[in-house]
Amino acid sequence: MRGRSQILRNTGLFEGIEDGEMETMLKCLGAFTRRYAKDEFLFRRGDRTECLGVVLAGNVRVVREDWWGNRTVLGDVGAGMPICTEYACTSDPLDVSIVASEPTEVMFLDVGRAANVCNSSCEFHNRLVKNLMRNLAGTSMVMNRRLDQLAKRSTREKICAFLSDQARAAGSSDFMIGMNRQEMADYLGVDRSAMSTELGKMQREGIIEFQKNHFVLK
Repeated sequence: MRGRSQILRNTGLFEGIEDGEMETMLKCLGAFTRRYAKDEFLFRRGDRTECLGVVLAGNVRVVREDWWGNRTVLGDVGAGMPICTEYACTSDPLDVSIVASEPTEVMFLDVGRAANVCNSSCEFHNRLVKNLMRNLAGTSMVMNRRLDQLAKRSTREKICAFLSDQARAAGSSDFMIGMNRQEMADYLGVDRSAMSTELGKMQREGIIEFQKNHFVLK
């Protein structure tokens, strides 16, 4: 339980809630876990859910596909991070698909129970609601950064915006990314060959150094 408690607390949803209190909270929210194989869909576009998820182990990918099957990767969600918060709170159909990019375990929590008066008179209820609102605000900021990347016109501008965000997240100009070249191209919405060509140019110009998934910004 202690390891799971730490993962859940890292989401911010259970900030300020002790382990013993968390067990009560999880029961109140009807918590349950599911395991997914690599490439298995958690949700497809158009699905609805009343539950937000917390990735306990593994990684899931948020993707959007057009009518012809062209895929844009919107982001990765790793252990300790929430998924579907905004959809669970609104009950709107998903406009993205969520797929496991490796064997993954997810805990689901019924947000509806948090949004309504707790039948168990749970004393931690208000604290959870505040944490949930903070989490939604954080999700909004992440999406704003993502939109900024996609709004860039050229392949180089998109690469620079992406690598800058990765460096800030790592707190260092020397970092690893969790994507191969095709996944990175899908994420940026660019052609893989054009992206690889631009990366090579940037390295020759001394702007960056890279070896596979290891990048250094100059």
